[in-house]
Amino acid sequence: MKIYNSLTRRKDDFLPLEGGKVGMYVCGPTVYDEPHIGHARSAYIFDVIRRYFEYRGYKVRFVRNVTDVDDKIIDKAKKAMHAKTHAPDLIEAAKEISKKYLDSYHSDMKLLGIREPDAEPRATEYINKMIKFIELLIEKGAAYAAGGDVYFDIKKAKYYGKLSNQNLEKMEVGARIAPGEKKKDPLDFALWKAAKEGEPSWPSPWGAGRPGWHIECSVMSSDILGSEFDIHGGGIDLIFPHHENEIAQSEGAGNKFARHWIHNGLLTINGEKMAKSLGNFISIKKFMDEYKDPDYLKLLFLNTHYKHPVDYTKEKIEEMKSQKERFLILLGKIGRIRKPGPKSGVIDAKTTEFKKRFEDAMDDDFNSPMALAALFDLVTYANKIMQGKDSFTDSEINILSGIKDIITGLGEVFGLKLAKSARESVLSENDIAKFIDERNKARASKNFKRSDEIRMELLGKGIILEDTKDGTVWRKKI
Repeated sequence: MKIYNSLTRRKDDFLPLEGGKVGMYVCGPTVYDEPHIGHARSAYIFDVIRRYFEYRGYKVRFVRNVTDVDDKIIDKAKKAMHAKTHAPDLIEAAKEISKKYLDSYHSDMKLLGIREPDAEPRATEYINKMIKFIELLIEKGAAYAAGGDVYFDIKKAKYYGKLSNQNLEKMEVGARIAPGEKKKDPLDFALWKAAKEGEPSWPSPWGAGRPGWHIECSVMSSDILGSEFDIHGGGIDLIFPHHENEIAQSEGAGNKFARHWIHNGLLTINGEKMAKSLGNFISIKKFMDEYKDPDYLKLLFLNTHYKHPVDYTKEKIEEMKSQKERFLILLGKIGRIRKPGPKSGVIDAKTTEFKKRFEDAMDDDFNSPMALAALFDLVTYANKIMQGKDSFTDSEINILSGIKDIITGLGEVFGLKLAKSARESVLSENDIAKFIDERNKARASKNFKRSDEIRMELLGKGIILEDTKDGTVWRKKI
């Protein structure tokens, strides 16, 4: 396997530290607002990477952190208090905010079918270990206390800028120290922040306060995965300063830290950055309320390499519906072959070629567009076997059964629920008649929204409805 490493800026051979084991740390949510489809992309990409490692036989230890104390959380808590919708105490209000949105994140990940991490450390659970880590940095001369704050001394990071490919001297040009900060250099960053009145805080050798954002990931990753581990992941927007600072403080403490850095591209909406102020903010719940099926969003992401940006439009989601229909129609057709075949299909030479193309693509820096193309070419191959036939030989049934196994199995690597959806798409004539009757009643009561939902639901199962002067008729989509 080769993986593009943001640190080396090239595709590197993936050689895990412990043979058949992979240690992955991915930056998770800061829980202050509803998760949106941009969060979904990052979470999904690393879910696929994890699944593919497992498909390849690796035992994966997957860690995703939660930032549950942060300026954004505190600001949200203050607004909630002002609106009198939360506890009057800021500390309690911040706890309520973080719990509310972490619960929402968990719920949305479940809606999308994204697996839970093996470990999900929270910042507030690691305060004591962060304090010890900061003490170590001070002891090694890489950090200094200043008026209740503690800063990392950027001059002690010999290779600072190596991840983001920036020059330290150029970075310092125009850099300023903000009012109230007591740091020596404008680029020094906070490891510990002195407490402000009423805000969440913890006791420390430097006075009451709370950790800076960057320190938590260095502490959590090294505590769970060790001082050196295989993969660190996150969005491309985290390269600087977050991941750059993680490297600086981790190496400052004497750790080797992550060997491979994987960063995903960001998501835009109709060519614009997603923002509530622009009215184009799409939460995961809003997407699922409208489309019901997370596979449409997943297919959108799979059609673009994880490193590149992806643009979300309603038109593209309609295209993704058609892509899923291609899978479901084929799997439904294979499922309707009446002649009994073996429980498990035969993988013929041609099917093996498509499977190898899938694996070769994923081995090449998780090239999901090429892997997906291999699956669609396999669909085309199966349709050619079935073209114009009402009956099939045992050999053909065995091959088609094998194709079904491969498509559903490799679909699982992508987290696509093709087998379940295909089973749901096999409808009897009586079932279809019930749907049509319900639709007719909805139209008669002018409930056109429900009428359209039924039509789209049947279309997703390979059934096309046509309204004629003699009533509604149906046919199978070929």
